[in-house]
Amino acid sequence: MDPAYLNKKIVDLSDDELIALGFQGENVAPGIKRMVDKVKADPIHLGTVTCFMVDCLKRRYTVQASPQDATQSPASPTSPVSATLSQAETVYPELRSDSDAHTVVAPNLISKFEMKYWYHGISGDPPKLLWRSDLKSNPFPNPPPGARFFKIPTKTAHGVFNTPLNDVWDEVAPRILASMKAHSLKYSALKTVRFSTVEDGKDETLGPVVVWIAVRPNTTNAGAVRDATPDILHILADVRITDVIVEWYEASVVRLVGPPLMSVEDNTDPKFGLNHPFNTGLGIPIARQSDDAQGTLTLLFKEMKTSSGEPSERILALTSKHVASVDTTPITSSTGPTLSTSSDVVILAGEIEALESKLGTPKENRTALKLKKNALNALNEDNPMLQTFFDEVNADWFGVVDWAPKISARVDDCHYTRDIATFAVYGEKLKNFERNIVDLGNQYTSRQLGDHFWPVAAVLEGRTIPANRQLPIRCALTGRRLSNPDTQDKNGNPLYIVGKYGNTTKLTLGRYSGMDAYICTDLGLESREMVVYNYHKTFGNFSDYGDSGSLIFTGDGDALASLHSGMPRGTDNHVTYATPIWWVIKQVLVEYPFAEFYGITCSFD
Repeated sequence: MDPAYLNKKIVDLSDDELIALGFQGENVAPGIKRMVDKVKADPIHLGTVTCFMVDCLKRRYTVQASPQDATQSPASPTSPVSATLSQAETVYPELRSDSDAHTVVAPNLISKFEMKYWYHGISGDPPKLLWRSDLKSNPFPNPPPGARFFKIPTKTAHGVFNTPLNDVWDEVAPRILASMKAHSLKYSALKTVRFSTVEDGKDETLGPVVVWIAVRPNTTNAGAVRDATPDILHILADVRITDVIVEWYEASVVRLVGPPLMSVEDNTDPKFGLNHPFNTGLGIPIARQSDDAQGTLTLLFKEMKTSSGEPSERILALTSKHVASVDTTPITSSTGPTLSTSSDVVILAGEIEALESKLGTPKENRTALKLKKNALNALNEDNPMLQTFFDEVNADWFGVVDWAPKISARVDDCHYTRDIATFAVYGEKLKNFERNIVDLGNQYTSRQLGDHFWPVAAVLEGRTIPANRQLPIRCALTGRRLSNPDTQDKNGNPLYIVGKYGNTTKLTLGRYSGMDAYICTDLGLESREMVVYNYHKTFGNFSDYGDSGSLIFTGDGDALASLHSGMPRGTDNHVTYATPIWWVIKQVLVEYPFAEFYGITCSFD
């Protein structure tokens, strides 16, 4: 936008000027048109709305209108879009007109209805079931003949803890991989899960352990995976694991690539929850200068000494290699603010008008009217401060890549993915930096976050989310603690609820799977990864394009992993893959042997 227009009021502009600014005319988001129309129709209450305020709203509409399909390059992020509850409950009519929807049609071994809705709920657009070993013993409920409405069972993916399979997984998983290869199957992921299911009118139930296998799309069929299943069940039976289900589906692993740092604001400040990408909290969005490939900063560390022992004052940031570059490409902060001030102004103006219309009647409420007018005045006073903030973050240079080793899953016998890079941060950007913290933003209150991380009161007792929602990262979790969670759900089942703050999806919650996955990209790179499932269908995706590099953490401030991949389907993603942060730190220490991670402790035992 022309800077000369930033402070101009919408009511003072001509139609030609509004069209030139992209606020009116063709190809303008309906929400922007409605906003401008309301401002022009109510100059008394909305005469203070400026071009800057509407332009910030326009930026938000622009981001939300450009989703990418999983088949596209993951270089740019998208906003998460998930089916709402009402949409989820009315999806059944899509197949009602298909006479073959509830019958098995070759070469399929299950009906279209079951294929489409077996995983209903694990994401907004879940994968389709290919085959499962309990097909006969556990029939999927079908709508009664002639039914116009049918509530489809809803699933949530959970981790697996304290089962006999946990003890032998590292032994049997390689054998299962070898078995699949012997059957000429091209796998994408081998992992474990338990699904809870809610059926209409019934309580939630937690199902058996599932060996959950994704095969590369369009490389096999239901008959082939069915024929490979007995060998997998035999492998499990050899170690006395007999109560496990094997399920197959199609999906590919995809890399989720997409000013001085500001002090964290008090929650009464208009910038609270807005300046997160530019403050001293982790989750800072970053982008390469060369092609704007975007991702997220994982954490920062001090070099202390060079590898030769010379003193060093350098501060470096950690992210994913596929976000950074092999050369000295500058790294920038990747986004500007998207404000909701203009929307709030219009809403308040409408409420004030409604309250004024009731003056002199039994329904008048002068107290509410006064409060609404005070709130409107406060928003108008905030606008200049927010515009200044916008100007500050336009100076977005952040640093230059310092180390970006080749992506590899053969660094050591762990076979975790080394997808890491560092960049030296310009010193003036860190004048407010004190330690690695996660700014949890303003999506939830501290109490709500506590209830989500620790859903049982007895477990929650003595644990709190900081009142200012600034969560210090205190240590890197290792395998021993990860396999023995000290949290449980309302039914007493062990679980690890984790969070992450990413460039695209911001603060999200998920469920750590409890056992590593074995994955293979479409290019044939095999590795071992940590797994996080979506928290619940109403919470949206745990990750999306642009979230690569995000730190995954617990409510206690323990670092879990560095996010790098997922299995997107359309605009949704049902599973996230990440590298254990303890292993990442171990690799960083090879390159920077004297590094200090601002108080984050880590044991390699």
